Amino acid sequence: MPNPTIIELFFQLIQCGIGQRDSLSAVPSKEQWTEIWEIAEKQSLMGIAYSGIASLPQSQRPPKQILLSWHQVAETIKENSALQCKQCKAVSNKFLTDGFRNCILKGQGIAQYYPDPLLRNPGDIDIWLEGGYKRISEYIRRYFPNIEPVYHHMDFPIKKGLSIEVHFTPSWMHSPLKNRKLQKFFVEKFEEQCSNTANGNFPVPAIAFNRVYILLHIFRHLFQEGIGMRQMLDYYFILKQGMNTAEKEEYIRTLKELGLLKFASAVMYAMQAMFAMDRTLMPVAPDRKRGEFLVNEIMIAGNFGKYDSRYRIVSKDKEFLHFWNSMQRTARLVRQYPSEALWSPYFKVWHFFWRKQRKQKAKKK
Repeated sequence: MPNPTIIELFFQLIQCGIGQRDSLSAVPSKEQWTEIWEIAEKQSLMGIAYSGIASLPQSQRPPKQILLSWHQVAETIKENSALQCKQCKAVSNKFLTDGFRNCILKGQGIAQYYPDPLLRNPGDIDIWLEGGYKRISEYIRRYFPNIEPVYHHMDFPIKKGLSIEVHFTPSWMHSPLKNRKLQKFFVEKFEEQCSNTANGNFPVPAIAFNRVYILLHIFRHLFQEGIGMRQMLDYYFILKQGMNTAEKEEYIRTLKELGLLKFASAVMYAMQAMFAMDRTLMPVAPDRKRGEFLVNEIMIAGNFGKYDSRYRIVSKDKEFLHFWNSMQRTARLVRQYPSEALWSPYFKVWHFFWRKQRKQKAKKK
């Protein structure tokens, strides 16, 4: 590849880190390595990028000082990941002891599919409990009376520095009809997920569940605040596990019911562009136009949209400004995903009053 761009070199480095290639198509300069570092930080992929560096020929590796700094970051990521695995087990056991069957969503449950699970940058702990909103919220308010719910979860700040989101349901959709189908899907699948201890530490969703759920998670964040490459790489490793004909048919049927098939095609294109995924591992054909739009959004926004300069960064208590940012983001997606975009304002207004009502009920108790 003649004169690859910085983004192309970064994609190649990540591909080296996941075993998709052996070397870069050009040797980056010191300045380019600094830029690659910045992109890896923005996308929360410093650990995977370091794995890529470790696999490069000696002649292509960064200058010694950059390499040493990267090594230190990678070691910190490993320490944090190992700690979070222990914390996930402790959190899961606590809820189980207190009468809530559960499973750990996303994060450490997916890290097991990585070549080196400890090099995946850890995030929050998301745990899905059995019991429904009323029982779970009453339990959490015994510890934290002022915690407010959102549609799918409540925060549970039981320990300083440990971010836990307790889920009544894993996710949602703006369209009422599709959301009903989605919630039915979650209810039907819960038993299997809380019984799956394949990683040997704590219950995590089975791969068939994650094929749908993590795709939806990416879709949800695209609408809410932006999505980064870390979540896309999670989905890459989920797809890498493969599926048989019956599983593929079930996957496509479920996506059709939820209106996610077009988005899945965009994600498949991103899998090719960013991670050089083999077409044989893709259950649906990639869509170049939608995929290019998605890749562009990912590279602009970074991890969970934290680097997106198109929208004002506002604190959590500024509800109207959050709503305005969300509407601006949704407007960009109307042509790509009209149903979810057009239902968005109705859902957000309904959700505002839903939260207000539950806050008032909690105060009366």
